[in-house]
Amino acid sequence: MKTTASKTPVERPELVAAIRACVGPRRPAITCNAVFAVLAGPPTERLEVLRSLPLGRLGHRIVALRYLLANGETWLRHFAWEAPLSRRAADGPARLHELWARAEVARTFISDHATWVTLIETAPLVELGARLEWGEAVSDEGLRLMVALHRHPDLTLHLRARLNREAATLMEHSPRTADVLYLATYDLSRLPATTVGEGALRYVIVADKGEMGVRAVRETVAMGLTPVVVFSEQDDATSLQVRLTNAVGGITVGLAGSFRESYGNARQISDRVRATFAQRFGDKADEELARAAVYPGYGPLAENSAAIQLFREDGLVFAGPMQDVVERAGDKRKFRGLAHAIDPSAVTPGIVLEETDAAAIIAAIEAGHAAGRFTFPGRIKAANGGGGRGQVVITEPAGVPGAVNRVLGEINSNGWDAGVMFEQNIPETVHLEVQVLRDRFGNTRHFGMRDCTEQRASQKIQEEAPPALLRDDPALSQRICGIAVRIADDCGYVGACTVELMYKDGSFYLLEMNTRIQVEHPVTEEAHRIRQADGTLAPLDLVALQLRIASGRPIPFEQADVVNTHVAREFRINAESWQAQLKDPRDGKRGMFLPNAGIFDVIELPEPEAVRAALQASGLAGIAEVKVRFDVGFEAGDVLVNKDPTFGKLIVSLAAEPGFEAQRYELLRLASLEVLRRIRIEGRQVMPNGAVVANAAFQTNIAAHQQVLSTDMIKDHGLSTAKGRHVGWVVSMLRGGA
Repeated sequence: MKTTASKTPVERPELVAAIRACVGPRRPAITCNAVFAVLAGPPTERLEVLRSLPLGRLGHRIVALRYLLANGETWLRHFAWEAPLSRRAADGPARLHELWARAEVARTFISDHATWVTLIETAPLVELGARLEWGEAVSDEGLRLMVALHRHPDLTLHLRARLNREAATLMEHSPRTADVLYLATYDLSRLPATTVGEGALRYVIVADKGEMGVRAVRETVAMGLTPVVVFSEQDDATSLQVRLTNAVGGITVGLAGSFRESYGNARQISDRVRATFAQRFGDKADEELARAAVYPGYGPLAENSAAIQLFREDGLVFAGPMQDVVERAGDKRKFRGLAHAIDPSAVTPGIVLEETDAAAIIAAIEAGHAAGRFTFPGRIKAANGGGGRGQVVITEPAGVPGAVNRVLGEINSNGWDAGVMFEQNIPETVHLEVQVLRDRFGNTRHFGMRDCTEQRASQKIQEEAPPALLRDDPALSQRICGIAVRIADDCGYVGACTVELMYKDGSFYLLEMNTRIQVEHPVTEEAHRIRQADGTLAPLDLVALQLRIASGRPIPFEQADVVNTHVAREFRINAESWQAQLKDPRDGKRGMFLPNAGIFDVIELPEPEAVRAALQASGLAGIAEVKVRFDVGFEAGDVLVNKDPTFGKLIVSLAAEPGFEAQRYELLRLASLEVLRRIRIEGRQVMPNGAVVANAAFQTNIAAHQQVLSTDMIKDHGLSTAKGRHVGWVVSMLRGGA
């Protein structure tokens, strides 16, 4: 900032107001020096924090010009920019002054608002895009269009709406135009979506392992793309995703260290991928990398805003949301604010606190309780916790100080952002969630809900889609899904996300948004199909849609084309077994799942028709189709040294014959039991170092799944409404309490 004025900025409120009015994301900041360098510096200059923008130099210049038009008056008058720009290009200041003078002249051509409305609404999009193509300098015609969009925000909204409606056709015939117009119209107060330019995705950098890593590789190959698999040299050099990639001529990139040191290290991944591309492609490495996208699955890079920013600054597209969206929607406090603004009744009574001081937090909770804003029991949560971590149930006011100090300790030890929430505890709830996708053009689709109530230690083990609980209340389902869609729209989401909620006695309470694909997404895929233009039904493939969105392409179907055809249940097949005699250190009670590790000798899945035939032979009628799917990250002969107990996901789906729709969930239960009885996963137990344990079989939780399905609780759930079913019932049942 210039310092020649006699008054300090604090003494000049008009200057402070002007600076605060500058448009741009708050973090990372778009600086005036970076913008001016792109517009008037050497041709190699880029907006460093947006290096992954599509279209190379043109994309950066379009965005930089928009920031100049929005902030130029303040920047040019009050910031010390000329010397830094001169160091980049001696004639830079003169060129920038010339551009600003041209913009001032352009403003005199846009007073006729109605004419511009007609142009924006009727001119072919390709023609509008062509105005914004420029070499050394933007044309007068293009500058006038940019000035008009800036001066009249309604024109930008009109053009965004057209882009939304016509995106599919435009991406088919002129994907470059789609990129140009997206960059000319996205909300400058937010970060732009990270998508591959001109829809030309060529490489998928798979940054997850196990069953999700294998799924991503297979999906990449099926789409005709090249997988680039990063892997831990220490643990996964011979893993299935590496073998599959080598078999199809893909690229493998070794990483140093254990799981978190490798898959969770964005800096190492970026450096080694870029080095591998440089070695393979030489001078064309940057050109090839511009066609690549990092796919995080649900590994440690997913929901990691720092990693997303690092990839963006290194010029790598991230197949997922922007970091400002992760920080906004992935923060439980901010998510609560989004949900509350849409429907105040859809969140639990409570308060949000930015405080880090224990005494201040305790005082605020006590004051809220005294004012009658909520009652006890309550739950205090870290803003960025998850999976049961960073939260404590408080049964009475006297427990507040201890709980606050415990949660603050977890925040500090995990390096989470500061901030907590205190919410009235709603005990014994059902856990539901909505699957949502949104593309950069603003097309948002939901895929109904999942019921994830069968849990152990706050981790899901069985999931169901759609929820049997709401089969007779489609209006409530639509209301919940509609709110989830609005939240995704309001925060400008791009990619796949899940909105989680609690349900009890006809009321629902939104909890959080997971800004990634989730482990249980296959149960949603198996329950739904997508209606094609010719009326046929195609499989739902959420991973392929994620990659499509990362390529910059729109979702290719309408909400009405999402069709629920089956009921489905997913079983997380874990390397663990229920041990009733062991004391669980989390609550001190007897009974817990004990982790296991082993060598796979047999992995065999039953044929769906054999399952259906066996059920029919037993006298069971009403099954039109049974489908059996097993997403697994291993083959026979592979070794699992347990880090995440889930090594596979078994999904059983069923379509009922006409007249048997009311029994479809009970039919699914019986079909699932038959599949679980027939599946064969056998092996030998190993020590953490991989040494085989003599005379010890590899153990899984398959028997526990059968036990859960055989209870009266699940029978009642499938036929009517089960009483007492909530997120803690499974462990209680296994311990003999139900």
